[in-house]
Amino acid sequence: MRRSRVIFSTLPLVLATAIATADLQLPADIKTFADGRKPIEELYQAYTSLLQRGWQLDIIVQSQPAGTDYALPIIALRSPHPGDAVWILAGIHGEEPAGPNAIAASIDAIAELGAKRAVVLLPLNNPQGYARNWRYLNMPVYSAEVEGQSVGDSSYLLIDPEHPVSNDLGHARAAAASSPEAQAITQYLLAQAAGYPPVYSIDLHEDNLISEGYVYSQGVLGAEDPLAKTAVGVLQENHIPLKASGETRFGEPVSNGIIGPVVDGSIDELISAPQVVVDGKIQPGPGAHTVLVFETPAGQIDLKTRIAAHTALLHELARELAQKETE
Repeated sequence: MRRSRVIFSTLPLVLATAIATADLQLPADIKTFADGRKPIEELYQAYTSLLQRGWQLDIIVQSQPAGTDYALPIIALRSPHPGDAVWILAGIHGEEPAGPNAIAASIDAIAELGAKRAVVLLPLNNPQGYARNWRYLNMPVYSAEVEGQSVGDSSYLLIDPEHPVSNDLGHARAAAASSPEAQAITQYLLAQAAGYPPVYSIDLHEDNLISEGYVYSQGVLGAEDPLAKTAVGVLQENHIPLKASGETRFGEPVSNGIIGPVVDGSIDELISAPQVVVDGKIQPGPGAHTVLVFETPAGQIDLKTRIAAHTALLHELARELAQKETE
């Protein structure tokens, strides 16, 4: 059964601009970090091939953080028909190239899924980071001391658990978005949730500081979500070692390769949130049923193997989601 949604009419939206392929202008001579990842121009070309199948292209924002020489577009593509949707994200962190490359290799599978149910694809959320191998907009690597500006930061829309909700009023965890990119991406999500409400969400990540991967399952079923268990099997079959028990480097408990819902201020937490805070007022959130985030080890596994694993994951989840009834 389709759940009712409200349009976030009070949100000060940075409206995405619908464009045609010819209008997607890229700077000349973009330098892409050389480690075997596809040049960024080839990624955009692969993604926008969906326009030939009736998909809609949106430019969410032009990203040009300090220290860069030109702007690069953060884009989204929507399947021809709206409805309860599968959202697919990758490239939140620029030093994690397997996801964006796997999406480029999986365009046919994603198109087939989009022919059967609504899909929103955000394939390269941090193009500047991808091009220069920087994790964040403002710094190249993770640091426990300095806060990196993640394009997926959603804290300014998420309810602060330290302040209880009262009379439909609430406190967000941050006063404002941490960057123009984070604001634009999260506002795009909330705006599109009216016509393409997320029911399933897939977010592809890597981590070069871990030797065993795991799956975050932020949705209603948590660690018991069947799709999370399917994903564990696919990753294992594709030579990705997974952490069976213990804790992540952030102290989160792992069971059979899966971690249940966590509070981390990410766009994945936002997608799963039943409520959000907009201008101090509580509003219905996207409240997706299934929200999966894949963290695969990158330090000791070659990029080709990592891309192949992410590609296999996308193909299998697309196949299963195409067969599922709307929640």
